[in-house]
Amino acid sequence: MTAGFKRVLALAAMFALASVVVVAGPTHRALAEDYPGQAEIDEARKAANDLAAGIDELDNAIVALGEAREKATANALLAGEDYIQAQEASDAAQDTLEAANKRARQAEKELAEARENLASVAQAAYRDSGSMSQIGAVVGADTVDEVIARSEAFARGSDEADMWVQRVKAAELVASTMRSYADDAATEAAEAAAEAQAKYAEAQDAQAHAEEAVAIANETRADAVTRLAELRGVTIALEEERQAGLEAERQAAAQAEAEARQKAAEEAAKAEEEASRPRPTSTPTKTSTPKPSATKTSTPKPTATKTSEPEETKTSEPEPTTTTSTPKPTTTSTPKPEQPGTSWNSTAAQGKKAAEYSQTLIGAEYLLGGSGPKYDCSGVTSVSWLEAGQWITRSSRTQYQATTHLSYSQIREGDLVFYATDTSDPSTIYHVAIYIGNGQVMEAVNYSKPAGVRGLYAWMTSNMMPFIGRP
Repeated sequence: MTAGFKRVLALAAMFALASVVVVAGPTHRALAEDYPGQAEIDEARKAANDLAAGIDELDNAIVALGEAREKATANALLAGEDYIQAQEASDAAQDTLEAANKRARQAEKELAEARENLASVAQAAYRDSGSMSQIGAVVGADTVDEVIARSEAFARGSDEADMWVQRVKAAELVASTMRSYADDAATEAAEAAAEAQAKYAEAQDAQAHAEEAVAIANETRADAVTRLAELRGVTIALEEERQAGLEAERQAAAQAEAEARQKAAEEAAKAEEEASRPRPTSTPTKTSTPKPSATKTSTPKPTATKTSEPEETKTSEPEPTTTTSTPKPTTTSTPKPEQPGTSWNSTAAQGKKAAEYSQTLIGAEYLLGGSGPKYDCSGVTSVSWLEAGQWITRSSRTQYQATTHLSYSQIREGDLVFYATDTSDPSTIYHVAIYIGNGQVMEAVNYSKPAGVRGLYAWMTSNMMPFIGRP
């Protein structure tokens, strides 16, 4: 095997490796048939229809209906996020297929050229030497000198023919490898497209159920409010005012709870950062403040310093790793805030520009997977940051993975706020909003209402991820 042939084989292998693209699908599979909230709605309807139900029971039913609406909405958003991620995978698979087809066409073109060159060499050798064998160098020669001349011509032609044979073999290998990868890529692209279609059907199903569940919950709530007004001897309007006050109290309590969780996460991150820092050797100087020389030379203190050092470096380092891996919130989000100074790419001015642009989308209609003129949640955030000069990925889960995680105490305009069914598991993220300042976020939620602004803690506070994301 010639050195040139080896190089071509290596090149073929390199192209083959470059053709392999691993597309990670969503780690969480949301099933549209698992419709949460239905149990709460059924219980609340019983209470609303029960003439013996009291005020407390009806109040609790209204609270349960609010939770049921949130669960149904979150489930629809979760299914929608699965579709967005599947569509991203499908788009990536299609890009891979196009690249593989391009490489395969190029390899086939190079193979055809190599074959043509080999055929030309063979024809030339046949014309010049009469045959492609040593016998052809002798047959028809009149003198010994002519035999020698023909033999030398044959040798040169034979060497060139060998070279083109090797090139043809190498080109055949590259072409077959590239075509094989193109065929595999075509299969993967078809499977990814089918998966995206299935996820889209699930998302539509979940959305339809969520809308139905919300409508039933609202109707049941109206019945419960009417019963409460009768029991309390007030008008429905006054009872609605009372319920609004109770809801405001619940929202304030939920905000306080969310802020406490966020503060705890921030303190845990700081504690982990402190624990991971190597302790300065200046600690012995604090112990040696009584200046007598006896203390310096005394054996107990050196031994104390020697024993304390291994404890800090060897035992304290494994402990952070165990704490980080056991509680899932710390695993996913704690490490990133440890170095907030250099990890994000955007400037405050870019964040402000992204926040301002997002507000130009107020009133836009919702579309699952939409990036204009209709939008979904990650469509709003991605186009807003693109306008500010920063490209971010297309789904809320991948946006969380791609951003720097910071505590809420550091939040600034343009930062992203994420929501998940399990705040310790980023694979369950289903929604993202963009912070626009003054305690407000801009978002697109679903088909039932256009994109708009709300309070940071006005919706699904229990599902807020413990850290915000900064591009």
